[in-house]
Amino acid sequence: MPLFRFRGVQLRVHPLFPLMLFSYILAGQWQIILAYLIALFLHEGGHLFIALRLHLPVSQLELTPFGGAMQIDLAGGLPPHQGLLLASAGVCANAVLSLAMLLAIRQLGSALPLFASLFLLANLMMLLVNLVPVLPLDGGRILLSLLSIRLDRAVAFRALLLLGRTLSLLMLGYCAAQAMTGAFRPSLLLLGCYLLYASALEERHSTSRYLAAFIARRVRMEKSGTLPLQHLCASSDLSLHALLAFLQPGAYHRIEVIDPDGATIRGTLQEDELLQAVLNTPFAKLGDLLHRSHE
Repeated sequence: MPLFRFRGVQLRVHPLFPLMLFSYILAGQWQIILAYLIALFLHEGGHLFIALRLHLPVSQLELTPFGGAMQIDLAGGLPPHQGLLLASAGVCANAVLSLAMLLAIRQLGSALPLFASLFLLANLMMLLVNLVPVLPLDGGRILLSLLSIRLDRAVAFRALLLLGRTLSLLMLGYCAAQAMTGAFRPSLLLLGCYLLYASALEERHSTSRYLAAFIARRVRMEKSGTLPLQHLCASSDLSLHALLAFLQPGAYHRIEVIDPDGATIRGTLQEDELLQAVLNTPFAKLGDLLHRSHE
C-alpha cells in the first residue's frame, strides 16, 4: 500500500503494519510501538548508509510487522563482499544499539526510564528475527552473499527460497498444533504467513532484479571494459521468468536452447534478445523466443 514518495523513494506499508500499530495503541502500549519504530528506522538507516556509500539508488521502502523491506536498485549486481556489507548493515546497527543500551542499563540501572528497556527489547527482537537465514530477511541475504563466494548465486538463491518456505510451513504447522491444545501464538502465526508472502514476492521480483543487474553491467563495462561470461543450456519448455533465477548478476549471458530430452541444440539466445523478451514477454517459453528471434 503506497503512502508517498520522498526524493525518489516510494514509502509503502504492508497491510498488517497499521493493524499492528492500532492494536498496540488501543491496548495503551504506545511506548512499545515508539521503541519499535525508532529501532526500525535506525535499522533501515544502516542499510541506507551503506547503499549511499556504494552509490546505489534506493527506490522503495516498505514497512512490515517484522521490519522494513528496502528495495535497492543494482544491489543484485554487487560483488559478494559488498552484498554482505549491505545485507549486514541493518542487523549491525541493531547490535550496536543493543550493546549501548545494555551498557547504559548496567551503569545507570533504575535511573533509566522504562522506555530504555523497551528500546533494548525492540532492537534485540529486530536483530534476532532478521538473523533468521531465509529470504528476504537480512539473515537470508547475508547467507546468500556468503554462499555466492563459492556457489552459483542462482542455485543458492533457489535453495534459500525453499528453506524459507519450508520454515514457514513448519511454523504454521506448529501454530496449528498449539491451537489444538489451547495455546495460540499469534506472533509466530504472523511471522510464518509473512515469510510465505515475502518469499513469493522475492521470486516474483526476478524481472526487476535482472533489469537492475543489466544496468549494473553497463556501468561495470564502462569502467573496466570486461565482463564475465555465463554460458547455460536450458530446455525449450522453460519459461524466461524461470530462467532469470539461474542468471548470474554482473555477467553477460549466452543461452543454448535445447530440446526437452537434451538431445538437440535448437539455437542460441544472446543477452540483447533476453533483455527484449524480459521487457515484452517475460513468461514466454524459451523455444518460442528462439523462434521469434529467427523470424
